[in-house]
Amino acid sequence: MGGGRLIFMEQENIYKQFAKDIESVVRADLGQTLETYGYDLDMVFTASKWKPLVLIIGNYSSGKSTFINELVGAEIQRTGQAPTDDSFTIITSTEGSEVESETKGSAIINDPSLPFESLRKFGEKFISHFQLKRIQNDKIRELAVIDSPGMLDSVTEKDRGYDYLGAIGEIASMSDLIILMFDPHKAGTIKEAYEVIRSTLPVTVGEERIVYVLNRIDECDNLADLVKSYGTLTWNLSQMTGRKDIPRIFLTFSPERARQNETLGIWAKERDELKAAIFSAPRMRLNHILQHVDRELRAFGLLLEAMAVFKQNFWQKMLYLGKITFLASVIAFFFADLLLKLITGYPDMPFVISLLTGELNPGAILTSAAFAILPIGLASVYVHRLFWPKYVKLMLCNLESLVTLDTAYKKDLWKKVKAKVEALITSQAGRQIWLSHTKNQKKNETLIRKKMSVFYDRIKSI
Repeated sequence: MGGGRLIFMEQENIYKQFAKDIESVVRADLGQTLETYGYDLDMVFTASKWKPLVLIIGNYSSGKSTFINELVGAEIQRTGQAPTDDSFTIITSTEGSEVESETKGSAIINDPSLPFESLRKFGEKFISHFQLKRIQNDKIRELAVIDSPGMLDSVTEKDRGYDYLGAIGEIASMSDLIILMFDPHKAGTIKEAYEVIRSTLPVTVGEERIVYVLNRIDECDNLADLVKSYGTLTWNLSQMTGRKDIPRIFLTFSPERARQNETLGIWAKERDELKAAIFSAPRMRLNHILQHVDRELRAFGLLLEAMAVFKQNFWQKMLYLGKITFLASVIAFFFADLLLKLITGYPDMPFVISLLTGELNPGAILTSAAFAILPIGLASVYVHRLFWPKYVKLMLCNLESLVTLDTAYKKDLWKKVKAKVEALITSQAGRQIWLSHTKNQKKNETLIRKKMSVFYDRIKSI
């Protein structure tokens, strides 16, 4: 036990140092720039907080709680055929002298040492269905397992009282491994499961972090029944993921039933492999930390691109308006008083005539200068009262015109930063046309291209 504890501490130190080094580099190279645009630095480094996370999701009868109890070797979660738990429950081991405890959602959200502050946006109803259980258990000393409410059919946000799919997406983005669990009786046919796989997860996590499991295969009457359920699930997954190559699906079952049915022993290895995948979450966390920071920086790059185009479009229009204003000022300087004389008979000696006759006088010059300033003043009023408000409104109505969304990845990133771009233009439009967005873009790209690659190489040696 002492040797295992020592190995754990060494691994934990490696993960912490790795996360600390990434944070140090990003803060040194880009910290001030991120703050300039109101980018929350803590959100950039959310993935490096606390322990590796394993999120388990599935429909209400897929056997999530039973599997968790088996994983930790204790009856922690209630089990049953019907929905038995409507809360997101984080399960982890106690540390040091801590005693076993249960922490309510409000305390979890407000704990700065935990990565869950962003979940506050889902409201009090969600927070009341969020808890943390600390148990004395060496099996999950290196990680935390998150049990989730079972997915249902024909359920709305009004029915749950909070945005369930949104919460799943947010927690998944923090997690190092996501276990999607199905059962043979409803193999991928639940409506919320479809939404999670089709829309929620692709926006927040990479496919390499998702593991598909067909659980409770011991409840199939015979091999033909199992093949039918497996085929149904693969077909449904192909429709939900849009992939022709179906990802691996682990087949698992209850160990108690396996003792009664020796045939199930064929798949015993898969259950062990699934557990091994879960316990490898700490190593996967290194990739997750890098991917999260990389994704945040690329999203920030898209924000910078939008603001650069916002600034560029404005100054291009201002340059065009400036040329027209300059031309109008030149014409007014030379000919405005001449036109005035033709209409009113005043002044006696227009500037152009005095220039041609060589009889220049200060009065004529001052009068022409006053006429030349008039178009500049009118243009200034036009810009402040009409052009600028209209330009800002137009950009807010056409935010997608500020970025090039030529890949699915960029479209996903845009969903992440669109609200930030809108907020910057709404509240700080005047400031944004003076900032060096292009220079900041180059700084961000250099950090991603050169320094992040060093950390990817470093993972290979760990």
